[in-house]
Amino acid sequence: MLNSASGIAVLSRITALRIPDTQVITPSPLTRNSDPGAEAPVSVFSIVAFGVRIQFRVPNALLDTLPAPIIPGAEFDDRGPADAVFSVQRKRTSQGIPVYELAQNGTVIGGECSLEPTARALESCAQLTVATLAKDSVFVHAGTVGWQGKAIVMPGRSFSGKSTLTMAMVRAGAQYYSDEYAIFDREGRVHPYWRIPRFREDSGRKVASRLLGDVLDRLPPVPIPLGWVLLSRYQTGIDWQPRRLTPGETLLGLLDNTVALRRQPEHSIKTLARAIAKAEGFQGLRGEAADLVRKALAQR
Repeated sequence: MLNSASGIAVLSRITALRIPDTQVITPSPLTRNSDPGAEAPVSVFSIVAFGVRIQFRVPNALLDTLPAPIIPGAEFDDRGPADAVFSVQRKRTSQGIPVYELAQNGTVIGGECSLEPTARALESCAQLTVATLAKDSVFVHAGTVGWQGKAIVMPGRSFSGKSTLTMAMVRAGAQYYSDEYAIFDREGRVHPYWRIPRFREDSGRKVASRLLGDVLDRLPPVPIPLGWVLLSRYQTGIDWQPRRLTPGETLLGLLDNTVALRRQPEHSIKTLARAIAKAEGFQGLRGEAADLVRKALAQR
């Protein structure tokens, strides 16, 4: 557990962490239907995931492109007001080019010229919003696997290599939990975020598909206690020789990647401090993912 000095150090550094935030509104609830008055048919529906209700207003043409479910663990539920609203409208630029305009809570946040990148942007924004607004869970940007009944959590921002590390762990026999978020409950246990891993390169997507196969069609694994937190940064030709972290340093490594820290600092700190009570943290530069994985799993 953290001592008082460690706790003070954690609190003093919170304002320096790079944490995303999301505006919250409470619109009037709408039920699933279509909007015949729009230029293109629009579907309106709501889902609930991790206690957060998200409403979508999207062209029917976009529905087949969206992943199912758009947020892991989500269920359709139109009862009650939404915590956030996403809408997609097909418009034209001043040059007459068709564009799909994406808005969150009435504010335009992006635009794409075709359906596939629009679906990816909508999925990413919706998942980040749920991670930000989740009421009973703490979301940490991290790749996550299970090994010998404990979770290995590898924090990192998008495109930091956490998906590559996660799949290298799976290739070595670890149980897949997530390539995007480690989800901690109030007891500090780690839950799966059951989605297809995301890679920029075709080779990465093929590896993920081959390794996981029909795994994601099964029930997600059960929550497990945290075992290790691995903080690493890639550098060519480096052998992974990490140093052991103090509990305070381990907590800060998680908090630096915690989505809702600004919105729920006390809840985030208490939950993650509870999670690391019997865990170990390590930090060091790494070369190839396989080198880190081989050494890490051999020590657990």
